[in-house]
Amino acid sequence: MRPPVLSVIRRNPLLISVLAGSLLWGGVVAALDRLIDWQVEVSIKQNAETRATRWANSFFDSADDFRRLVEQGITTPDQVNRIEDSFALVDVIRFEIFDRNGMQTFLSDAGILEPSDVFNSTAKSAFDSGQTLVFFHEHEDDDESRQADIENYVEVYIPARLPNGERIGAMEVYVDVSTLKEALEDTFQRISWYLITGTVLVLLFPAIAYVHRTRQLMRKDRELLELTRYDQLTGTLDRNSIADMLETIFSQRNSGAGLGILFVDVDYFKQVNDQYGHQCGDKLLQHVAGILQSSTRAPTDIVGRYGGDEFVLLCPGVDLDELRKVYRRLIENARTPCTHQGNSYVPSLSVGAYVATSQDTERTALHKADLAVYQAKKNGRGQVVEYSDHLQNLFDRKPEDKSA
Repeated sequence: MRPPVLSVIRRNPLLISVLAGSLLWGGVVAALDRLIDWQVEVSIKQNAETRATRWANSFFDSADDFRRLVEQGITTPDQVNRIEDSFALVDVIRFEIFDRNGMQTFLSDAGILEPSDVFNSTAKSAFDSGQTLVFFHEHEDDDESRQADIENYVEVYIPARLPNGERIGAMEVYVDVSTLKEALEDTFQRISWYLITGTVLVLLFPAIAYVHRTRQLMRKDRELLELTRYDQLTGTLDRNSIADMLETIFSQRNSGAGLGILFVDVDYFKQVNDQYGHQCGDKLLQHVAGILQSSTRAPTDIVGRYGGDEFVLLCPGVDLDELRKVYRRLIENARTPCTHQGNSYVPSLSVGAYVATSQDTERTALHKADLAVYQAKKNGRGQVVEYSDHLQNLFDRKPEDKSA
């Protein structure tokens, strides 16, 4: 005899649909929850690896006797203070150094996390393989053994290399990711319910729903995991950072409209290098970077070194009149001479100005500003040229035709 409950279910297709839908809903909720956890962890590890690697590379380059530090753990208190002062820039908690045998030779601070073992097999593996190894640590709320302000952190093992590529040990960098994890989870949770409903409604198109979700996650990931990269000589953003910012600005429809671009070329830079030496050339680039930074509408504007003697100044949300105020201030500030070893030199700057429209992409907008620079140099240098339609035919020129 069939049980009464099964009989009722069998005679009621709507009830079957509701039960099936409820089970499906629960399955989708559980699956998306696991997907969110996985995506958050992957994003955190990638971000922490990038920050730790950049910090470590900077450390490798700045250590006076890196081999002695790795192999013997010998350093000065002043070096340690400078290193620990740089922790806050990338949320580094502490770092350890191991020799080629995996034996600890240096520990920056043992007061934040539990003391480490003298021998570390993972550090030995990083040295042997030459690969970066990343581990995510997530503490439970009832874990009383941890420090209250360090909820989550990532361990990154990086092979320690000399400038010639020789591996001499490994470095373990601890990166605090508590704030990043909280921001990622909050963002992903806000969109998860929309994705759950959408996934249930498009059961015939699960692949489309997954791709849509993945793209949303990647976009949020790019927004949250901002990588700040600076040119070591001038302290301004480097070319990759400028390119990333332009891509972000133009990624949404019409969002690039009103972006003012000043493409700045330092005139006669090669002659300065040849006549006064590379140190003077470097001083001139630093001087020009300072001129650009003092000419901005801080903090809205962005300055970056785009090439050897080329700079870019981005001014979001301007019209042509506002951009003119900026470049006039730039030209006025450029009258300040650069001095080096008793020599004084007033920089000459060729500037191309352009305000992007809704039809522009990051490539066309930057290219138009570049064409205006070319025209400024062609007109005799040391001046500003605003992009106009009569320069459009220069799009057909080959790059080699536009000599600096």
